[in-house]
Amino acid sequence: MPKFQYKAKNMAGRIIEGVYEAPSQQAVVEMVRQKSFYLLEIKEIIERKDIKEMDLFSKITIKDITIFCKQFAAILRAGVPLIQALHMLTNQTENKLLQNIIHKISEDIQKGSSLSMAMSAHGKKIPPILIHMIHAGEVSGTLENSLEVMSEHFEKAHKLRQKVKSAMIYPILVCVVAVIVVIFLLTFVVPTFIKLFESSGTELPFITRMLIAMSGFLKNNFLFILLFTVLLVGGIKFYLSSEKGRLSFDQAKFRMPLFGELQTKSIAANFSRTMSTLMSTGVGITEALNITSQVLENTYARKIMGKIEMQVKEGKGLYVPVRESKLFPVMMENMIMLGEESGTLENMLSKTADFFEDEVDEATKRLTTMLEPMIIMVLGIVVAFIVIGIALPMFDLSKTVA
Repeated sequence: MPKFQYKAKNMAGRIIEGVYEAPSQQAVVEMVRQKSFYLLEIKEIIERKDIKEMDLFSKITIKDITIFCKQFAAILRAGVPLIQALHMLTNQTENKLLQNIIHKISEDIQKGSSLSMAMSAHGKKIPPILIHMIHAGEVSGTLENSLEVMSEHFEKAHKLRQKVKSAMIYPILVCVVAVIVVIFLLTFVVPTFIKLFESSGTELPFITRMLIAMSGFLKNNFLFILLFTVLLVGGIKFYLSSEKGRLSFDQAKFRMPLFGELQTKSIAANFSRTMSTLMSTGVGITEALNITSQVLENTYARKIMGKIEMQVKEGKGLYVPVRESKLFPVMMENMIMLGEESGTLENMLSKTADFFEDEVDEATKRLTTMLEPMIIMVLGIVVAFIVIGIALPMFDLSKTVA
């Protein structure tokens, strides 16, 4: 979606500058009119594609942004001028992609652009919430405070994401190791006993015959199985890269056993924290919803956020659209209702974020605790099947020899 840079005058006669993401220039004009501003200037931001920013193997992580905000705030608080501060950040930033972006931002500021406008030219790499918070800091003269708030926000977001990732990585890693162990046993261990069993001339138990058949199929068709697996994984990745496929998968995440609860609470925590952070700096609720939808990684959640934003624009408040979305936990719906009724929505969202961040931590621990014995039990059954399949004929052979 294109971004537009606008300049307007508010009711007090103060000049307001900003960047707004919208489908058309007319949508930006309507937004400015709704805020009772007098539009002075509007132009579309053409995002430049620098070859260094097109590195397929490099990306800017939340951790990189957290460090950037923390260092930026500390340097500015020390009284260092903005341009010099950016030069210092360029030299001490380890991420090459972010380093190049900071350098470009510094060049744009020297040409007369504001910091937020210079950053908006790199909107695909820099989180939209950071750009809006820096703009708010520039307007209010509290840029250092905005950067400190952002460093705390991204630090909490990073911790939350790491908790969710750790819960997902553990079972996947154990399952991969289990598959490798089983393939090794069937391919290299079982065949060493096949000749011994065949030379004995005794009738083999059903479980052993099944084990030998599995081993033979795997050994004779290994390349075919490997090719099929590669094609299957490639097909799944291709499907998930499509808009329809990603939307279906992200929607299914909420219905997954065990993982669904973790996904719901993670989205609730992310939503509450981002909305609270934006509203604390005076960002309007509809604009805050728009920015929050860009922050959420789940495409289905982003789609629902778009519907909530439309309903809020129609004057339904936040509680009713959130309740009708069926996306968030009931506890969060009630907190939003209380916040709207008491006029403390920002504070209630902050408390809700704290609550669900703790809930994600607990859900992660519960998930790991439940999955660990389940995976070990399944792996134990598979290994026991292989061991019994080999051991039974060995007992028969020992009886024959005796």
